Amino acid sequence: MDKVLHVLPMNKMSGAERMALLICKNMKQYEPVVVCGGENLSNIFSENEIKSYNMKFSTKNLLGSISNLNKIIKNENIKIVHAHDNTASLISYLAKKIFKLDVKIISHIHNCYPFLKGNGFNKKIDKYLRNKYDFNITCGKIVTDFYKENTDYFNENKNLTLSNAMDIDYITNVDKREIEEVIKKYRIPKDKNILGFIGRLDEQKGIIPFIKELAMYKDEFSDSVILLVGNGSQEEEVKALIKELKLEEIFILTGFQDNVNVFYPIIDVFFLPSLYEGLPMVLLEAMAFKKAVISMNVGSISEVILNEETGILIDKGNYNMFINELIRLKNNHTLRDRICLGGFDYINKNYNIDSYEKNVTKLYKQLG
Repeated sequence: MDKVLHVLPMNKMSGAERMALLICKNMKQYEPVVVCGGENLSNIFSENEIKSYNMKFSTKNLLGSISNLNKIIKNENIKIVHAHDNTASLISYLAKKIFKLDVKIISHIHNCYPFLKGNGFNKKIDKYLRNKYDFNITCGKIVTDFYKENTDYFNENKNLTLSNAMDIDYITNVDKREIEEVIKKYRIPKDKNILGFIGRLDEQKGIIPFIKELAMYKDEFSDSVILLVGNGSQEEEVKALIKELKLEEIFILTGFQDNVNVFYPIIDVFFLPSLYEGLPMVLLEAMAFKKAVISMNVGSISEVILNEETGILIDKGNYNMFINELIRLKNNHTLRDRICLGGFDYINKNYNIDSYEKNVTKLYKQLG
């Protein structure tokens, strides 16, 4: 069986990593091998019986990263490299070029990158490299359109638009004892609405402007708890802002979690106030757990959220409307129940991992 190497430079399980794990677990005709940016992420793949390496991806020691990747490719006799996002794609391409490797590189685009709107250094690098990759995958139609609208070099003939998918049975298989342990550990009340966010606490996710807007409606959330699951570059800023605005009684921060799946059953409404996205896995996961969702209309999110049917969709950056609609959603149980069922039915029908796996396999065969 031929092997495919998935390259994931991070050391934690975020959206791109969760999608890669689903691909690996469901791949039938190719043997997956994974190289991760650290031991924590590598262990998760190993626990799922997927062969995994860990190495340090460093722009300061670029040649060292390229050399290490080359050794793994040669050691595993890899013919296809599936590189997730830009750093992985760059290092994979340089390894191929410098060491003259006989491999095909797939660059998997997981976001609507803001740098594409300008003409800075990152865009110049992307312009040089994008069509040197053997193929690209974009995680949704709107992500594809974003590339086309903001560049003059994107080649649709070398791209597969493939929306992220979900293995519902796998993702929702959560031990009830673990859920109770989480509730106890973080003192999550059972008599309040739990409004949950899962993801990085970085600028992209829009948590800072979300908190500032929510503070103006503090009294409307006396029946609720805001659960933030994750860490990131803005974690300390988020904590300081919550303290400054006297919102400590409303917010619970858990920090980084290896297993975020145990939090979905606890959540009543899942919210995503992002400034930009691709098609976030957390949104599909929340819908797989039959949770009502509300999100900014960014990236390919409007492909999965049909407003008032499968979720609530808010114009990008309109945090006032976001908070008001969050209040309406948490208070209106009829609307909430309808969206829960509508969202679950929609992803169950349209975002099935089986059809996703068939499309990826077809691409691998085409390149091989």
